[in-house]
Amino acid sequence: MAIADIRRQGNVAVVKMEGRFDAVSAPDIKSQLHELIAGGSIRLVIDLAEMDFIDSAGLGVLVSSLRRTATEGGDLQLAEVPPFCRSIFELTRLTRVFDVTQTTEEAVAVVCGEGDG
Repeated sequence: MAIADIRRQGNVAVVKMEGRFDAVSAPDIKSQLHELIAGGSIRLVIDLAEMDFIDSAGLGVLVSSLRRTATEGGDLQLAEVPPFCRSIFELTRLTRVFDVTQTTEEAVAVVCGEGDG
């Protein structure tokens, strides 16, 4: 898995992911996301539409990034989560931890405080 693109939408960083999010790719992605947060991007939307696979290492990176944004007073929203991934979030009860929206635009609105979550 790779971070395919990072774009700004107001004060929100929209991170588009693609490929596999597994034990091989997780350390690099974690480093990039934590660097982004440390650099002041505490409002993140992670677009998972192009993700092919996720394992526990990938889930761990998402959880640690959520904790980091929360510690800094920000927020992290997941958008366009593929059906296979949504079922993994449900099985692991991470749907109680993450807010998931259908579209990136909805996620940006929630992170900005304009949506109803």
